[in-house]
Amino acid sequence: MLLNWALFQPPILHNDVCKNCWIAILLVFFNCIHVWCRFPSYLPCDGAGLSRTIDCSNRGLKSVPIIKSENATTLLLNSNSLQEIKNRAFSGVPNLETLDLSNNCYPGKLRTPGQVCTLTIESRAFLHLHRLKIIKLTGNSLTTIPPLPATLTDLSLALNNIVNLQFSNVSKPVNLEFLNVSQNCFYRNPCNTSLAIAEGTFEGMHRLRILVMDFNNMIVVPRGLPPSLINLSLSENKISHISSEDFKDLTQLEVLSLAWNCQRCDHAAQPCFPCKGNKSIQLDPEAFLHLRKLKVLILRGNSLMHLDDMLFQSLGSLKKLDLSDNFLAREIQNATFFASLHMLQDLNLMFNYESRRTFDRLLLPPSFENLTSLRKFQIDGYFFRKLDKDGIHSLLKLPNLTSVNFRMNFIKEIDLRLFENVKTLKYIGLSENEITFSLCNSNQRDGEDSGANARSTGYLQHQIPERRGEYVDETRPEVVKPSQVFSFQNCSFFVKTFDLSSNNVADIKPENFEGLEDIECLLLSCNYMTQTLNGSQFNRLKKLKYLDLAHNRIDFYYDTAFTELPMLEVLDLSYNSYTFEMNGMGHSFNFIEKLTSLRHLSLAHNQIAMRISSELHSSSLNVLNFMGNNLNLMWESGTNTYLNFFYNLKNLTFLDISNNMLKTVPAEALVRFPPSLKILYVNNNQIDFFNWDNLTLLVNLEHLDLSHNLLHSLPKEPCHFHKAFSELVLRNNKITTLHSAFFSKIKAMRYLDLSYNSIKTIHENSFPSQLLGNLKVLALSNNPFSCTCDADWFIHFIADTNVTLPHLATRWKCEFPESEQGKIFISTDPLSCQKAYGSSSFVLSFLVTVIFTALPILNKLFGWDFWYTFYICAAKLKGSSTIESESLQYDAFIVFDTTCKAVADWVYQELVVNLESKGPHSFKLCLEERDWIPGKSSIENLYDAIYQSRKTIFILTNSYFVSGQLRQAFFFAHQRLLDEKADVILLVLLDQSLRNSKYLQLRKRLCKASVLRWPHNPRAEPYFWLKLQKVLTRGNSLQYDPNFSESFLPFEYNLQSVLWQKT
Repeated sequence: MLLNWALFQPPILHNDVCKNCWIAILLVFFNCIHVWCRFPSYLPCDGAGLSRTIDCSNRGLKSVPIIKSENATTLLLNSNSLQEIKNRAFSGVPNLETLDLSNNCYPGKLRTPGQVCTLTIESRAFLHLHRLKIIKLTGNSLTTIPPLPATLTDLSLALNNIVNLQFSNVSKPVNLEFLNVSQNCFYRNPCNTSLAIAEGTFEGMHRLRILVMDFNNMIVVPRGLPPSLINLSLSENKISHISSEDFKDLTQLEVLSLAWNCQRCDHAAQPCFPCKGNKSIQLDPEAFLHLRKLKVLILRGNSLMHLDDMLFQSLGSLKKLDLSDNFLAREIQNATFFASLHMLQDLNLMFNYESRRTFDRLLLPPSFENLTSLRKFQIDGYFFRKLDKDGIHSLLKLPNLTSVNFRMNFIKEIDLRLFENVKTLKYIGLSENEITFSLCNSNQRDGEDSGANARSTGYLQHQIPERRGEYVDETRPEVVKPSQVFSFQNCSFFVKTFDLSSNNVADIKPENFEGLEDIECLLLSCNYMTQTLNGSQFNRLKKLKYLDLAHNRIDFYYDTAFTELPMLEVLDLSYNSYTFEMNGMGHSFNFIEKLTSLRHLSLAHNQIAMRISSELHSSSLNVLNFMGNNLNLMWESGTNTYLNFFYNLKNLTFLDISNNMLKTVPAEALVRFPPSLKILYVNNNQIDFFNWDNLTLLVNLEHLDLSHNLLHSLPKEPCHFHKAFSELVLRNNKITTLHSAFFSKIKAMRYLDLSYNSIKTIHENSFPSQLLGNLKVLALSNNPFSCTCDADWFIHFIADTNVTLPHLATRWKCEFPESEQGKIFISTDPLSCQKAYGSSSFVLSFLVTVIFTALPILNKLFGWDFWYTFYICAAKLKGSSTIESESLQYDAFIVFDTTCKAVADWVYQELVVNLESKGPHSFKLCLEERDWIPGKSSIENLYDAIYQSRKTIFILTNSYFVSGQLRQAFFFAHQRLLDEKADVILLVLLDQSLRNSKYLQLRKRLCKASVLRWPHNPRAEPYFWLKLQKVLTRGNSLQYDPNFSESFLPFEYNLQSVLWQKT
């Protein structure tokens, strides 16, 4: 049986300690899983786990991502590069209601140069979506319609290569309400044929209400259309004849568009396709006879020269009629078909001019008086020089007229009093004419006008806008124009608007506005006004609230300018830089103080710099747009003239000083901003330093925009914003690092925009916890993020936060290291940067498992062997070094069988006497019965006896071989060999019973002197005692065989097993 020693046992953990250790490990593991689970659910798409809309648009995807969500009802996959849609592509989103797959593979000519693509849809890709209602397949180069679920209500198939409209026999969407198959065959997507509709295509579609079939080269109105239609669009085809049978069955139709089928090409802005012989579309007099519910009819761009009265006799419900871009100039003057349109509200007669001709005046027919419901009238591009009461008296009598537009007609002469008695009018449009307020009549006759006509022809070629029915890809992302920081109220909020913009008005006199005393909004932008206003020009317009004088050359000299307008609220004086750029000319803004109702003022883009009023004064002004001027010169270092420029605007809440080439906002100027200021725009300057400390005086500031500047960093000191401050915009700067101290005093910030900077890493100390707790939106897109382990905290923050992070899945990209460049930031595995920690945790947990499982087993089976091996190896590593023993009290410890009287007598009578009392040396021996300390355990006494004696003498007989005490003493002696490299064992054999022991034979071979036999011959006994005394005085290592080396020490490991074997 193995000896089990307390001194050499490995430490055993208490059960509670072990349990707590495992719990800690499991908590770490599950915490990691929790972090991963809370990470954005549908990478690279936008959408949280419970979101009903998943946005995967514009991701450059080539295949449908694997998405699993029971909640998702809308999936956007438009504007990617999808190549194949498999049968099980949407199996993870079984509750989809809307699916957008548009613009993944445009038809040939619409593709970007060099693009080659094909989109394949497997036959059952959509059939398992039993709740699908809307699917958009626009712009995918499809040649056939894939099988669709019967639940579908909206289907878009525009911009494909479908030339034969036919649904699959597998599944027909009989519940369709909207179908768009436009732009499948036209000049930008040629097919060399026209769209054909297979027989029975619309059979059973009793719910179809809207059908769009524009741009398909169709030459006739298709047959078999469902009677349920209320909206039919056949624009931009090549239909040259409309018969009485074409719409006979469409009695529910409310909207019909036949625009641009026989196109007028003399002012076309794109390829034009007229009918044969430049003829107009042929409309049968009974073409619309059965359309008694029709409300909107669009006949634009069909080269019409004449309209039969019978066409409109049954259209008593018509509310909108578009006859623009035809040749109806003469027809309009004598038309009688208006007589039956009593319900018409919107009439469009734009660009019906007669080629190379300008009429002397506009003449509207008497039948106009029957349009008693007319509200909106447009006759732009008719080309006439004079607008007077005699020509449009039938229009002016209409009781419900609210809007008239005479834009782009080359009008030179007009008496504005003709609108005086039309009290219902809210908008009068006379823009883009040649009005100069001259009362001189033209001497030219009504006929050829070579100068005007030459001008008009050239003018048309460049100015007339494209036809509205032209190809428009509504699904492509719009080109976003630079947003204006400030825009004035729309004139639609005012009772009456008069638009004289883009004319030739150079001077204004009070009598010019006679009869317009009730207008509230006057638009005079883009004229040639160089007048110095003195407060008399608008005397008649006492009710005016909105005045637009942008893009002129107004001279601001008199303090009384605009003072005749007591109710003026909005004044736009932007882009009047002409006089401000004149060297040496002075300007006065003192008139602003006298406009007591003024709330909005724009002085933008005037290049204002010098020789102006040193201060602006107003107690009513709320909004000031001062962008695009030269504050850099006004606030130039060393000058104090304009430091108080904005200070006396007592109620100013909005100030825009962007685009002023500022390198900084001087502290002296910033502290003099009105305390009432709530919104401050300082964007698009050259600011590389900002005086943050001076913002403390702006106690009401809520929004600060410093975007598009050159800021490199934010201060390390706190910025003391007041509690009202909520929005800070710092995008498009060069900020590289953030400091939490800067944000530490911001108490209520809700919006922080740091996008388009040079931020590589967001650390835990970048934002204070208080800020993150209050933020609603944090914009960090388009920064060169470093996707290394330094981003570990930020990745977990993204996973846990409730803050909205715009463009997280599209514009947060890695820039460093190079191997991660271009990857989406959140695609980084949140655990990948914890490899050291994760690996350590795994190894730790594995080792703990193995150790606590294996150790008890190994200890039970091989405990002593492992520890013996351990100490042998330790001795090897320590080399020849020895452990200093404690002070030795005995020369030898005698181990014998105390129960055997014969052996005990020999020890006490012979051994003790000869070693302690006789001979040249007196040895001090340790005997169990004499020297062991009473009260100590046997094992402790045995241990002390061996370790406090130079030698341990084993008195062996056959009867004592199995003694437990001898075995324990033998183990201790060998343990001392391992600890101290001291061989202390001496064997004394009292009989011949062990002469064949392999261990004794090995012992004799290694150290013969350590094995002694008691001689049978009494005469040899003195020699025995001499040899024993000699051995006791010398170390065993000195008596080893010369051929022995330390490499044989491992053989000592076998002592235990060898000793147990009986010879």
